[in-house]
Amino acid sequence: MSAAPRLARDVVAALAAVLVARLAINGGIRVVYPFLPEIARGLGVSLAVVSALVALRSFVAVGAPLVARAAESLGRRSLMLVGLVFALAGAGLIILAPGAAAPGSWSLIGLAAFGFLLAGAAKPAFDVPMQGWFGERVPYRQRGRVIGITELTWALSLLATVPLAGVLIPRLGWQSAFAVVAALALVGLVAVGTLLPADRPTLRTRRPLRLNPERVRVLAVVFVYTVAAELMFVVYGAWLEDDLGLSVTAIGLFTIVVVVSELTGEGGVAAFADRLGAKRTILLGLLASGLAYASLGAVGGSVALAIVAVVVWFVGFEVTIVATIPLVSELAAESRDRLLSLMVSTMAMARGSGALLGPPLYDLGGIAASGLAAAALVAISALLLRGVTEPGAVEVETRLV
Repeated sequence: MSAAPRLARDVVAALAAVLVARLAINGGIRVVYPFLPEIARGLGVSLAVVSALVALRSFVAVGAPLVARAAESLGRRSLMLVGLVFALAGAGLIILAPGAAAPGSWSLIGLAAFGFLLAGAAKPAFDVPMQGWFGERVPYRQRGRVIGITELTWALSLLATVPLAGVLIPRLGWQSAFAVVAALALVGLVAVGTLLPADRPTLRTRRPLRLNPERVRVLAVVFVYTVAAELMFVVYGAWLEDDLGLSVTAIGLFTIVVVVSELTGEGGVAAFADRLGAKRTILLGLLASGLAYASLGAVGGSVALAIVAVVVWFVGFEVTIVATIPLVSELAAESRDRLLSLMVSTMAMARGSGALLGPPLYDLGGIAASGLAAAALVAISALLLRGVTEPGAVEVETRLV
């Protein structure tokens, strides 16, 4: 078997910067989920209210298409730096919020909500230009490997923030988790500013996006499987507390299982997606995550069974989302940033919807009801994906949007 082609030197340097920076971007998002019940208690509100803040954070990414247009005039590196500033500011605001207002007060909830919004805005501001940067410089036959490497930070950000947060929160309060995010954002600013070359264009180059049925269908696939995932993410911490009886510190340690699972999924995509093809890889991920969702109701109070279910769940989800990115980046080669931004916007709407629907569904039927609903959505997503053709297979009519 021949060795994989070597990556260009500028791509390797950019990967190093991105691996550091995305620990902050993703850490600001991910550190919230396992500790939602604890954050709710710290804010003096119900789980449903703090889940609504998570939904609000997700919905801000609906504006991702604006990022793609801004990158056309400001350059991709500038937008990545803006994303890191948002992550730093959002984390700083959340750290300071409890000192400015009492639990249960509208002032505290408002400050926390604004911090969440900035963390939500940081992700599309960074990810859309980052994915476009690699999409333009890395051939499609290597792109699964490169995107898989960048997505390792989704799992590593959990390892970098959640176990430490599980130790800090009982001693310093719920907001202490975000001190780690703030420190990572500072390091990320230096890394991106140093290792990525400036790429501000001398003239604005517009890249109009044309939608066709293939592109619309893949966006629908992303929407449906993301709703399924978010139904589970927002009740993940409550499930670990209610059914397994885990403490805040134990939840932080349990997260190591999640990290290993996600690294397995992301590493699998980096190693095999370019050989299997993106579509086939996504279908395998959907199958695994769907089976895991459906099985959660049978876990009961068994930590061992929970570990098995969580491993399959997160491996499947990571394979799905990571393999989707190179597929989307090639479906609109003439306007990668804009279609990628639409994917981010679609995921934002899906996450917001899932965050709002998740708690009432969990209250109604526990983790079993949540898991069965998520599994049904994954099955729908897989059926939709079967109608998508790998890039370059066919030419279809398009219409300007």
